[in-house]
This record gives sequence, C-alpha cells and structure tokens, in this order.
Amino acid sequence: MGRIIFTIDGPVATIALDSPDNHNAVDAAMRQALTEAYETIDKDDSIRVGVIHGANGGSFCAGGSIDGYLQAQVFGPDAQPLPRIPRPFPARKPYIAAMTGFALGGGFALALTCDLRVAGKGAQMGPTGLKLGAVQGAQTISRLTRLLGGSRALEVLLLSKQLTGEQAAEIGLVNAVTDDDKVLKQALEWARAIAEFSPWAVAMTKQLVYEGQHLSLEDAIAWEDQVATEGYKRPEALEGFTAFKERRHPKF
Repeated sequence: MGRIIFTIDGPVATIALDSPDNHNAVDAAMRQALTEAYETIDKDDSIRVGVIHGANGGSFCAGGSIDGYLQAQVFGPDAQPLPRIPRPFPARKPYIAAMTGFALGGGFALALTCDLRVAGKGAQMGPTGLKLGAVQGAQTISRLTRLLGGSRALEVLLLSKQLTGEQAAEIGLVNAVTDDDKVLKQALEWARAIAEFSPWAVAMTKQLVYEGQHLSLEDAIAWEDQVATEGYKRPEALEGFTAFKERRHPKF
C-alpha cells in the first residue's frame, strides 16, 4: 500500500503513515491506502484491533496536503467537495492513535476518530481551520464537544490551540501520555490487551458508548441491559465464566 506501511501481527494491525518529507500530510495516494487498510481490518476476522502511527517515530499526521487541496479545486463558488482524510469511524473494531510529532488539522481529526489516544510528551496537536480561514471540519468540532464539553472545545477551537501531549492529557483529550519513544509500545500493549477479549463484547461496548450518549439515561440503561442479557446467551460468556472458574485463560 503506497504511503503507508500496513502490518498484521496476530490480532493487531498497524497502519504506519509513511510520508516523512511532509510530516505525513495526506495526499490522494495515502487516502486510497488508508481506505484499503480500513477495509482489510474490517473484513479480516483474525484482526481485532487497529493502531495508527507515524512510521519510524515521525509525526502522526500533519493533516491534508495543501498542494493537494489547491489542485483539487476546493475553493470558490464552483468548489468541489473537500477530499477528506479517511477515518476509521464508525468501525466495529477499536482503533488506537499513537501520536508523536505533529497531529494537526485533519491529522488531529484522524486521532479524534480513534477510540483511544496515546501521545508523546513532545507531540503537538490541534485544529488549524481558523488559521487557514476555514471551519475545522472532518468531525473535529463534534468530537471535541463530546470529549471536552462546549466551553473547553471552544477554547481549543477559537484560540486554535496547539497542545502538547501533556496539556492534552490534562484536559482529557488523550488517554495517556508517555515519552515519545514509548508511545507506540504503549499503544500496542493496549491493543494486545483488548484483542484478548470477546470481539462481540468489545464491539457492543463501543456501540453502547457512542450511540447511548444520544439517548435519554433511561433508554440508554434499558438498551445496555438488553445487550448485556443477550451477551449471556452467547458462547463467549460461558467460556469466560468457565475459564475463570477453572483458573485458565479464556479462548474467545
């Protein structure tokens, strides 16, 4: 796959963005490669978790290619739809962003669409839309609002804040912050831990979190109880409880 390095190691697939000359800014070739990688992960039942990172410890993603936007005729009254960076949402399987270097603009949006985020202390992340005279789209505003609340999201957006990994962790934008050279290791450890669980239970947990927040508390609880009850009818639950009783590792 051009512009990315796609690797499958047991139940974990890694997508390494590999365009170091422009801090992994996404062009047409990388968009196509990302789309193909997501499709492979979705269709291959042996893959349970995806990890996205910058190749060789480089920048996560500096957003879309400026040259690509200028060539794509996305400006003016006859503008064509903006070429979006492919995102892994919605997806049945969890994705983890391992963020080093720059994660800006569309790259910031890409990280926000992952389920978990690990950032290096030296990472720099944030929106760029207002600095370019544009609205920061690509799900950024919607996701920031849900993650941080309206007031904090507006602070990040209206000031076009560029946050370090540690600053992002302080406001709950990333799940963990560590030394830059340990980011991918941490993300892979999480991925392998998640991969040991029942794929169905993991997928339903994701769905309950993302879709349940749009329901009333009463309806969300009712749906959660319904799904939990359904889970006990599946063989994974019997295997899990039996393995616990027998003091062995469950095989999901």
